[in-house]
Amino acid sequence: MTFYYDYNMACSACPEITPLTSTDYHREINQAHVACHGCGADIHFGRAVMALRDADDPVLDDDYLTAVAWYHTSTCSDWPAGSRTIPPAMFEAHRAHMPQDAVERIRVRHENQALHLGTYEAAIESMLRRMRDQDDGGAQFFLYRVALRTADLTVERGWRDENTDDAARISQDDLGDADVVRYLNVFESPGSISLAVRPSAIATIQRIDLPISTLPRDVEPSLLVKVGKLRVEHDQWEAERAQLKPSRLELLRREASTRREASPGHRSRVRRRRLPGQLLRLLEEQYLSGVSEPVRERFTGAVGAWHSAQELPVSDTDYVTRYARMAAILTRHQHVRHLLAVASAATGV
Repeated sequence: MTFYYDYNMACSACPEITPLTSTDYHREINQAHVACHGCGADIHFGRAVMALRDADDPVLDDDYLTAVAWYHTSTCSDWPAGSRTIPPAMFEAHRAHMPQDAVERIRVRHENQALHLGTYEAAIESMLRRMRDQDDGGAQFFLYRVALRTADLTVERGWRDENTDDAARISQDDLGDADVVRYLNVFESPGSISLAVRPSAIATIQRIDLPISTLPRDVEPSLLVKVGKLRVEHDQWEAERAQLKPSRLELLRREASTRREASPGHRSRVRRRRLPGQLLRLLEEQYLSGVSEPVRERFTGAVGAWHSAQELPVSDTDYVTRYARMAAILTRHQHVRHLLAVASAATGV
């Protein structure tokens, strides 16, 4: 698999599955509507009607399921142990607003949660989502390669649909008699199969830091020249714009910003230069060849979150270098998988 894939959409009126290109999905053609290839009914496409991308996915076979590697990304350097401990801040926040018995139930459920594994693509896209949407832009991430036990492992038949069945946010108790439950992932690498597993289902784990220091992406001097020209043009445009009389909307934004900065507990951030849109498009063309538009958007948003999370100002050169190193995780994924496969393995969880 790669980071360029299309989608399948389910129809509510018939069993037919309708394919949709990643470009059409990203651009939400026809206001995110497509005609069913079977009955012609109107499908409002999106995550809610996401179908399995490959009906013959080999991981639907239990023997194959345990013969391949699975992946996970986390900010915990000791995953899965660290991920099963409820964060102290979360625990104290619950204690301040809830009865003790309710807080204890939350703690027990959190520490008894099932572990989640997916394809390489799903694991990386999970990291991008967390960076962009969950305030983890500046966090250190780790990529894990997981091998499941091959003996005495109970796998639930078939697969669950994340849209309609308990799958993504479940405890080990919710797994029932199974050690492993397959489910349709509709958020990361949508349409792929991911797993919810008991910790005891894991045989070995390997880990590397992201981005990978031994996988450099040298920035070509000619690219930095182009970046410099774009920056000059953008800064000139910003200067000219600043001299114009501000609109009513701009004045309201400034007032809101002033009130926010004056509010108690506000943490002042370093004022950063905006990244020109032309720069982002240039970097996508340079470093994300073979990556679909939806994934490109997630990636650029994630690296932008890294930029915003830095305590000190980031130069355009540093930003481009970071972008290139992160992009290698997507475009040189075979090399990354090899590095992970030969990393030291820890046994037992």
